[in-house]
Amino acid sequence: MSDFVLQISGAGSAITLEPVGLIDGEGARTLLDAFGSLREERAALLEIRLDRVTGLTDDAWRVLATSELPVEALASPAIT
Repeated sequence: MSDFVLQISGAGSAITLEPVGLIDGEGARTLLDAFGSLREERAALLEIRLDRVTGLTDDAWRVLATSELPVEALASPAIT
């Protein structure tokens, strides 16, 4: 069980995604799904805040490494 939560705030043309806690594989897929969905809606400003990410599991690292998100900016992979 993970302590990961994805908070989404804002409306209209300015949306903020804020992942909180340790991101596991399921959390990484959730983050990517939300990111992709919001990009399709063409939000003018899509911000991803990373200051509350505590780490990534190896599974999350692999999922995010294949995406266009800067996975190295999230955190070092956590030992699982």
